[in-house]
Amino acid sequence: MAVIKKVKQKNKKELEQFINLKNLLTSNLEWCKWAGWMDTDGAIQVIKHKSKNKANQIRVGLGLKDRQPVELLSDFFETNLIYKEFKTITPEPYRREYTAKIYHTNIYGDKAACITKNIYPYLLNDAKKQFAIRLLGYEPESKPLDDWTKEEFVSYFATVVEGDGHIELIHNKKSKRVRIAIKSSTIEYLCSLKYLLEKLFDLDTNIVEKQTYQTLNGIKTKYDLLIKSQESDIYNLLVAPNIMTLDRKKNKIVEFINQ
Repeated sequence: MAVIKKVKQKNKKELEQFINLKNLLTSNLEWCKWAGWMDTDGAIQVIKHKSKNKANQIRVGLGLKDRQPVELLSDFFETNLIYKEFKTITPEPYRREYTAKIYHTNIYGDKAACITKNIYPYLLNDAKKQFAIRLLGYEPESKPLDDWTKEEFVSYFATVVEGDGHIELIHNKKSKRVRIAIKSSTIEYLCSLKYLLEKLFDLDTNIVEKQTYQTLNGIKTKYDLLIKSQESDIYNLLVAPNIMTLDRKKNKIVEFINQ
């Protein structure tokens, strides 16, 4: 493990000022961005201490093979940026061993409570909402689906695409088509995304069953949410400045737009 960027720990007064400024000055679109990452690749955790005499630790983390989004979160919440390599196995059903090379940042304590409280209204994945409730110790109010704005959803959906999305450019002799698929084993979550994509952007979408696989908790099914529409303002909005956080995926949409 290597610490790429080490942040000086704040004292109690500095931490209080930092959190107050985050609460006051951070836009709802910024919180939507990090809600998208947390709903996909983020971790919201309560870590139980082995000793009953010590308090449990709360933590929000993001670990990816791509440095760019992790470093943005590290800068945003002034946390350490770490790089590590370790042996692991791909998720079901593939079970392939490989060496993971991951950039990681963790947000602890009052900072973790701050980001969790602010992203909670925009979390759509019920499993992540339950983790957030456990971390906070109470259930904040969710934003009703019918109250989402286009701008909020674009900020959220951009990082969902970066986390659990697959972008493919399909070439033929005359033009390129773009195929965006969001992958999940939670169909309720995909249904919420589908509803918002169709309501806010009038997109032609479809959820397809991909495969089933065995886990310790029983049989699960993987699904893809497919965006089939080729003409929509969502593509231009996704690649607007300060929306997507991962250039390698953003550039595929830019290539499609600029054909």
